[in-house]
Amino acid sequence: MKSTDNILNDSHFKLLAFLITSARGCVDEPPLYGPLRLIDAAARLIEIMKEEGKATPELLELQELIEEKKHLVMYNEKEFIEFLDTLTKKLAKIIKG
Repeated sequence: MKSTDNILNDSHFKLLAFLITSARGCVDEPPLYGPLRLIDAAARLIEIMKEEGKATPELLELQELIEEKKHLVMYNEKEFIEFLDTLTKKLAKIIKG
């Protein structure tokens, strides 16, 4: 058994690998793919929090919204940007309490 066998199945490591490979992908991809990758990472992080019993209903709502709307970037950039604005406002409400 290799020393990396356990870490390859770790949710945190999987997110780390996604972030690193996404950073590289952003070099050659259209500019709006960067925000797409970031919100995808946010949804993945909420999933990890859910697995660890740390995700609130408000965070799960954000995750659901991300999964529902993230593909707007492929066919409606204006709506995708509006979606990012909505996510930011919802996060601000969570922070404010």
